[in-house]
Amino acid sequence: MSCPKCKTPYVETTIDFEYGDIILRNVKALKCPDCKEELFTPEQYGQIRERIKSVAQPLKLKRKISTAGKKPIIYLPEDIISAVDAKVGDEIEIYVEGKKIVIEKT
Repeated sequence: MSCPKCKTPYVETTIDFEYGDIILRNVKALKCPDCKEELFTPEQYGQIRERIKSVAQPLKLKRKISTAGKKPIIYLPEDIISAVDAKVGDEIEIYVEGKKIVIEKT
């Protein structure tokens, strides 16, 4: 595979990859020796995602139970909705596991 800017073939290398406050060391990547453009293959990208998931803190927020009319409601922040790739109108399942209320996208 060649760099679209320089037309020089990429070489495989290892880099330090930053994602927010997470730094992954020794990440495999493709790099153009001329312009230094970096690229990841789909396989490399998948490995990066798995490594980030293994070290990232889970998204955990506190919310108060409110009311709408006379019924209890919980407002879900956009971060939670995005984390499970959901959108307004999607169906969810709500169930109890011990003392936990679990909400899952169906």
